[in-house]
Amino acid sequence: MHILKTLLIVLDGISYSIFEQFRYNLQTMNYLIDNGSYGKLESVFPAITPVALASLFSGDLPINHGITSPKIFVKGNSLSKPLSAYSSLALKADPVWYILAKKGYKVIVTAAPQALPDKWKLDNLTLLDPYKGRIKECSKGYIISVGENNILGLNIKMEFNNEEYIIKITDIENNNVIIDLKKKQWSKPIEAVMKCKDKNTKGIFMLKGLDKYVYMSPPAFLIPSWSNNSELQRQVWDNVIKKHGMNLDGDYFSLKSNLISFEDYYDTIKLTFNFFYNYSLFILKNNQWDFAITYLPIIDNIQHLLYGINDSKSLDYIFQTYKMADEFVKAHLELAENVIICSDHGINKIKKRVYINKILEKLNVLKIEGNNIDWKRTKAYYGGGGIIRINLKNREKFGIVKANEFSKLVKYITNNLEKMEDSNNEKIFTVIYSNESPADDRQGDIVIMSVNPKYSISNSIDKDTIIEDVIPYNTITADHGYYKDEDIKGIVIFYGKSFKRRRINARIIDIIPTILKIYGTNVKVDGKVLDEVLKDELTSSPK
Repeated sequence: MHILKTLLIVLDGISYSIFEQFRYNLQTMNYLIDNGSYGKLESVFPAITPVALASLFSGDLPINHGITSPKIFVKGNSLSKPLSAYSSLALKADPVWYILAKKGYKVIVTAAPQALPDKWKLDNLTLLDPYKGRIKECSKGYIISVGENNILGLNIKMEFNNEEYIIKITDIENNNVIIDLKKKQWSKPIEAVMKCKDKNTKGIFMLKGLDKYVYMSPPAFLIPSWSNNSELQRQVWDNVIKKHGMNLDGDYFSLKSNLISFEDYYDTIKLTFNFFYNYSLFILKNNQWDFAITYLPIIDNIQHLLYGINDSKSLDYIFQTYKMADEFVKAHLELAENVIICSDHGINKIKKRVYINKILEKLNVLKIEGNNIDWKRTKAYYGGGGIIRINLKNREKFGIVKANEFSKLVKYITNNLEKMEDSNNEKIFTVIYSNESPADDRQGDIVIMSVNPKYSISNSIDKDTIIEDVIPYNTITADHGYYKDEDIKGIVIFYGKSFKRRRINARIIDIIPTILKIYGTNVKVDGKVLDEVLKDELTSSPK
C-alpha cells in the first residue's frame, strides 16, 4: 500500500497571538488553515527550544525524555561539565526519527537539537544538524580594519580606496582571494581554511562593508559532527553552503556588542532564511524519504529582539519575517502528501533582564575570577531552564557542599530570591520550588517555576550588574520559558490527505503520537493521538 510522505516543519517561536494578527496576510499558511486542521499548541515547562523540541519529537514530558534544561546535571559530573540539551546523548526517550526508521521507513532530519551524535546507527536514517557546524570559540562576528588583520589564522590585508574596500585574504594553506567591497555591500560566501582550537578547519563566512570597517559574519565549519552522512554533507557544502553561506541565526551578539547596526542584524536574519530555505530544499528534493523534519529559526530570532518594542516599525519587521516563513512553507508543500507545521513555544514581552548567577555571586555562593567561574569555591550555580544546582559532595564531581549544609544553603538562596522586588515592590521570582533533600539527576535543588512577566532570566556571568533594562533594537525585549502566558502558546497546522478540516487545541506532546498513527505505529508516550484531525481511513501501510 502507498506510504503517505509526511513532512514536519518546525517554525521556531511562532506565537499564537502574533500569528492570529498576521495570518490572513500569510497566503500559504492561511490556505492550509482553511483546508486543514489548525489551532493553539501548548508547549511544556520550561518553554525553551531544546526542552520543547525534545517533547515535540518524543511525545513525552521533560521528566520522561530527560531534557529538562539547557544544561543537564547528573550524578558524577561536575557542575562545570553537565550534559548538553543539544545532544542525543542526553535524550532518554526514543524520538520519532528512530521509531519510524526502526520500522523500516526512510527518515531525514535536517535539523534537531538531539539528532546528533548518531547513537542509533540505522542505514535508513539520515541525520543533520547544521548548528553543530559552529564552534563556540570561533563562530562569532569579527571586525576587519584597514591595514593588516589576523583572524582565526587568516591573514587579511585591507585598503580603502575610492569608496571601496580592497581585501586580500590568505588562509592557512596559502590560498588567496581578493575582494572589492563597497559600503553596505555583502560579499559572496568565502571558503577558507582557518585555525580554530589549534586545528586547521575548512570554514565559510561572508563580509559586509560598513562605514569604518568590514564585518565578518560568524564562520561555520565543515566538520563531521553535523551529519551522520559524510557524502550528503559534502554535497550540501558544495551545492548550498558555498553558494548561499551558512548563516544559522541573526547575529545577536555582534548587535548587542555594537559591532553592527540593527539594519545589519536584519541582513543576517535574511541570510539565515536564505541558507535554511536552500539547504532544506536541496536535501529533501535530492534524497528519498518517507518522513522528514525541517526547521526555520528566524521568527524566534526577530521576536526576541523586537516583540517588546511597541512601535509600528518593530511589528512590521516581525511581519516580514513571518512572510519569509510563509514562503518557506510554500516551497515545501509539493514535497509531501501530508504537511504538519508547528512551533515549539510563543513569546512574552519583557522590560528588564536578571542575571541569576550574579545574584548568587552577591550572596557569596558563586565565585567569579576574571571572566570565569571558580568551581572549586562555588556552592551553587544557575545553568538555565529555571534550575539552580548545589555543588554537593558525593553527588557532583568536585562537590564542596557537605550534606549537613544542604538544607540551610537552599533556604538561604531561596529566601533571598523570594525577597527580590522591583521598584514597584513587585516580586521578580513569583514561584520558586526548593527541595528539602538533594535533587535527583536532571532536576534542580531550587527551581524557578515562574517569573514576573516584565523580566527575563539569564545564566550569563559577563555582566557587572544584576538587573539591566532592555535596549530597543539592541538587546532582547521579549523572551519565553517561565511565564505560562503567551510564551507557552504556539501553533499547529495539519494539512494533507490524512487530515480533516477543523479547529483544535493541542499539546506539543500530541504531535508525534498523531504522526505515528499515520504510519500504523503506536508507542506509549505522554501525548495522545489527535484522532479528531485524522480522516477515518488512513492510507499508510502499517509496518
